[in-house]
Amino acid sequence: MSEVESEGTGEEEIAPIQNTWTREDWILLAFLALVYIVDAIEIYLPGVVNQAISCDIHMTPLQEGWLGIIMYITMAISIVTSGKLSESVPKRELMLVSLYASIACNVFSVLVHNYTTLMVARALIGITVGINVNVIAVFFATRVSSKRAKIQAYSAANCVWAAGAGWIALLGYFLIERVGWRVFIIFTSIPMAIPAILMLHFYYTSESQDEERV
Repeated sequence: MSEVESEGTGEEEIAPIQNTWTREDWILLAFLALVYIVDAIEIYLPGVVNQAISCDIHMTPLQEGWLGIIMYITMAISIVTSGKLSESVPKRELMLVSLYASIACNVFSVLVHNYTTLMVARALIGITVGINVNVIAVFFATRVSSKRAKIQAYSAANCVWAAGAGWIALLGYFLIERVGWRVFIIFTSIPMAIPAILMLHFYYTSESQDEERV
């Protein structure tokens, strides 16, 4: 699918739809969908587990509020500040480090027993989520040239984002009271390992080391 500029009017005219996405593009899009699901789980996780954490480590209402919002603050800062980083650093390496850091922070958060270290873990997770969002945005900007394809890709991303949010809410409703918040966070970290392992495999088996590929 390509876009051409019509002569005389200066207006853009969309040419007949053609599928210019390669098999590798579709594989990468499916992989990025997994990363988007992981990010959605991370973002909605505090809302599901914070009440249980508050009861366990006896937080005040103010502490509970800050624990819920700290990740969103660091995520916003990360999105603003890591944009240039995702353009200059090879995106494979950047997303790989971000995914494994997110898993490590989640595991760390279930091992701690005080409010301060839990806040640090949540803040670091927010940074990794912001980096992932930026890497995905750069992928769409550099690999998808057609406006129509970009709209389709972003629509698909929003769908899987909603799926991740619904999944974490459903699991929280049925599991958190039965297994506790620590086991629940470990359980929700399992989906994060899937794109991390796939990324590691893709990184070491891909013949192309093009920095514009994820």
